[in-house]
Parts: sequence; structure tokens; C-alpha cells
Amino acid sequence: MSALPRQPEPTTEGLTQALARFVAELPQCDVPPAVRRETRRAMADCIGAGLAGARADVARIAAQARAGASGACALWGREERASAGDAALINGCAAHAHALDDTHESMRGHPSVPIVPAILALGEEINADGDSLVMAYIAGVEVGGRLGRSVNDRHSQVGWHTTCTLGAVGAAAACAYLLRLDETRIRHALGIASSMAGGLRVNFGTMTKALHAGLAAQHGVLAAQLAAGGLTASPVSLEGHEGFLQLFCDDGSHDAARALQSLGKSFEVTDPGIVYKRYPTCSLMHALIDMVLQAGAAGVLGSGEGVELRCEISRRLDSARARAWPATGLDAKFHVEYCVAVAAYRGTQGIQDFTDDAVMCPQVRAWADKVSLSQGKNFPDGNGDFAVLTVLRDGVEIFRQSQAKPFGHPSMPLSDTQHEDKFMRLATTVFPGGRAAGLWRLLSAPQLCSARTLAAALSAR
Repeated sequence: MSALPRQPEPTTEGLTQALARFVAELPQCDVPPAVRRETRRAMADCIGAGLAGARADVARIAAQARAGASGACALWGREERASAGDAALINGCAAHAHALDDTHESMRGHPSVPIVPAILALGEEINADGDSLVMAYIAGVEVGGRLGRSVNDRHSQVGWHTTCTLGAVGAAAACAYLLRLDETRIRHALGIASSMAGGLRVNFGTMTKALHAGLAAQHGVLAAQLAAGGLTASPVSLEGHEGFLQLFCDDGSHDAARALQSLGKSFEVTDPGIVYKRYPTCSLMHALIDMVLQAGAAGVLGSGEGVELRCEISRRLDSARARAWPATGLDAKFHVEYCVAVAAYRGTQGIQDFTDDAVMCPQVRAWADKVSLSQGKNFPDGNGDFAVLTVLRDGVEIFRQSQAKPFGHPSMPLSDTQHEDKFMRLATTVFPGGRAAGLWRLLSAPQLCSARTLAAALSAR
């Protein structure tokens, strides 16, 4: 394989150094209260998803694989203990197991799931206080999101899972902040993590997709620990010749300057903001599912007799979706016709709808036959969520609606009650209602508790 053409090295401060400096100087930043509040909300959302996934196969297998290793860090919703790195791996797998963790438009992926398991595990090990956890999360999302601005959408189009690539670097930034590394060692941590980045979209629809999140969290812990111990990396690992940007964005469309715009003046946690998921499926179809559920609740779909659902979807969703009828519940999360059929027939879109048995339901298959897909024309540029739903009965249009973003997007926010309801629904899959409610109160308090207090509340011991 021939080497990439060499580009001139930057003569001014580069992306790697600028992001490292931002993380190092974050304690002196005036972080707005709204950013802190949204951080606590995002962390609670991720923990809820992790509790729901604590008994999923991917978390069980990861825990079994590391069962011989020693450690004292909590596994969410489980009795075992593990090292900080292994706890980040296992809890990260659990939090992404059902695809209910949040997303982010700069990343084109999931911001919290690589970061929260990493900082809670490392934080437990070093006895971090709640404010340090909050600031570490802000640092990690800032780095992951701004790196995403530099490489997306091409980075995702060529097949990289951004949760594992961008997420590993973001988790390293968060953990480096937690360890209070200086600017030089933070820069090394980012470089180390950039060499650990990976994750192939071909594995979507399998347990390896959730493993990507766990690996990103684990790599974030390890990269920061190695940098703390003196391991070095290139000072231009992100933007340099044969560095992250050049290798992960093959057509030259990457732009480090995009990442640096307003750095330290706006925060990725609120601009563009966290997108909270209501359904355990590919987030690009959630606006469409919102509309199908609304049509069903309004009585538009009825028994389905003579009904046709015409769905216009974005180019990004059309590229990401599965074509063949799903063989497993995991595969079904990317099959638009299946997801629309479940929403139309059952009026739901929950974890229970995405088991291997659920995909065999003949009534759902019959509803799926009523669904037709097409790539929408004249859709807004860059909006992968945009969808149009048209319902016909006996060839006559009876319903038509378009939606730009799903409920849970900052432009269509969930209420406080909806956030609490989601958390309780997920947390009570492993904890009794009283304990889950106590955990919610702990997470939604104005001041987040220490990592060790939170770990004790999350352990099933």
C-alpha cells in the first residue's frame, strides 16, 4: 500500500494541541449552568440505558471474558467487580446493548456511552467528586464532538463507527481531565487514543456494535493512564500527516479549523446538544416512527385493511438501513420496514419488540408488507432525520405528515417527567422500584454525588 501524500506540518498551534489546552484549562472556564444541568441529565440517561443492558448477552459475555481479572470497580446492575478499564468495557457494552443511549449531531454517533462508563469507573478508583465527573464529561463530549465536526459526514460514510473512533478520543480527554494531567500529557492521551480508534459499521446489527462502545470507554481509560505514566505520542496525532483526520477521512474533506471554531465559547453538550432516544433502534428513523405512532394513536391505521404506508427517508438512513428481513432482534434495529410495522401493529417500539422471537411475528411481517420506502427528494441538506409519512387506504391518501427531527432532539425536547419515566422504565429491569427511584433522586440532585457513592448505588451487591 502506497503512503499518503505528505502535507505540510502546521506552523501554528494544531488541533491536537488546541484540544489538549482546552481540556487543561477547563477548570478555569466559566461553564454555564445550563451545560452542567444537561450534563447531569445525559449521564443519568446513559446510566439508565446501562442498567437495562446489564443482563444483555453482550454485557454477560464481556463480564465472563474478564472474570479472571481482579478489580474493585462496580459493574452496573451486577454483583461482580472489575478493574477500571474492564468496568468501563463491560458497562459500556451494557449501555449500548439496547441502543437507547443518546446521540449527537457533531459526532454522528453516541457521545455519552464511551465517556460515562469510563469516568465513573476511573472516578471510583481515584475517588473523584461529583463536580469532577461533570467537568470530565463536558471535556470528553467537547473533544469527541469537535473532532466529529472535522471529519463528518465522510468519516461515517466510508464505514467507521464514530462512537468507537471519535468516542475513544473523547473518553481519553475525559479521563485525562479526571486525572488532572497537564497539557502535554493530555495531548499524549489524545494521541494514544487516536491510535486505538476503530470500529466497523459492517458489524451493525450484531453484538459487536455494542462492543465498540465498551472498547471506546476502555481505551479512554487506558490512554489516560498510559499518558499519566509517561507514554508519549505524536504532538500532531490528529491533524498530522498520516494522522487521524487524514486516515479516517479519505477524500480530503476533513478540516481541523471546523473543530476550533468557538472553542471555549460554546459547548457541544448544548450546541448542537444531546439528542435523547425514545426507541431502541437506529436514531435516523425516529422521526418516522414518531409519526407512525401518532397516526396509530389517532386511529388512522385501524386494522390495516387496505392500508399502505409510504415512507420517504433521508439519504443517510437509506444508506444505513438493513435490506434483508431481519434474522435477529439486533438486526431488526436497522430494518425500517420492521420498525414501522411494529409501531403500526403494536403501537410500541420497546426493548421487547427487538428479540429474536419478536422478529418472527407473522402479524408484524404482514404489516411490513404494507410499507414502501423511497429516498426523499428535495430533503434538507445534512438532515438525516427528516422523513415524510403518507398513509393511503384503498389507494386514497388519508394522512400525510413530515417531521424534521425526532422527539428528544433539542428542538423537540422531552419533559422532565418523560426523562424520569424513561429512566425508571429502564432501571426497574434490574432494581426494585424503590431503589430505582432513589437512584434517580441521586442522579437528578442539583449537585452530583461522588463516584464512589454512585458506584455503590449502581452495584447489585
